[in-house]
Amino acid sequence: MTPTWELVPRTGIRRDGLDVFLGMRREALRSSLTDAVGEPRSHFPDEDDFRSTRDGTWIRLRYDGERLQDVEFLGGDLSFDGVPLHRGARWPRLRDQLAERDYEFHSAAELGDGQECEALGVNIATHEDVGGQGDGIEWVIVAAAIGQE
Repeated sequence: MTPTWELVPRTGIRRDGLDVFLGMRREALRSSLTDAVGEPRSHFPDEDDFRSTRDGTWIRLRYDGERLQDVEFLGGDLSFDGVPLHRGARWPRLRDQLAERDYEFHSAAELGDGQECEALGVNIATHEDVGGQGDGIEWVIVAAAIGQE
C-alpha cells in the first residue's frame, strides 16, 4: 500500500517521518525529498518540482529566498483527519466533509483560483477552477500567506 501524505494545518505536509513544513530551508528539503520522491526539477528559480513515478506524488515547492513559503500538492494521496484531499476527491463532497469538522471555505483571496480555508491555511482548486473540466481536485496548496494578519 502506498503511504499517504498528511496535511498539517497551516504548517505543511508529512509522510513517514518526512516533514515538508513552511519556513524550512531549501537545501534541507532537497536533500530529504530526493531520497523519497526523486531529484527536483526547477522551472523557475524560486520553485522545485518533486515527482515520483513509484506512487504518483507530485509536489511543487515555492521559496522566498531559501525558506519554503508554499507547498503545492498536485499528485498522489493527501489526506486530513481521514478525509482524502486529492486523488479521487471531488469538491462538493470534500467541502461537505470538512464543513462537518467546522472548516469553512471562501473564494480565494490570496492565490487567485479556488477556495481558501484560513483555519487550515490551504487553497484548494478544482480542475474547473483553473480552466479544465470537472470538480476533481487540481491542487491543494499550503501557503504561508493564507490566514496571516
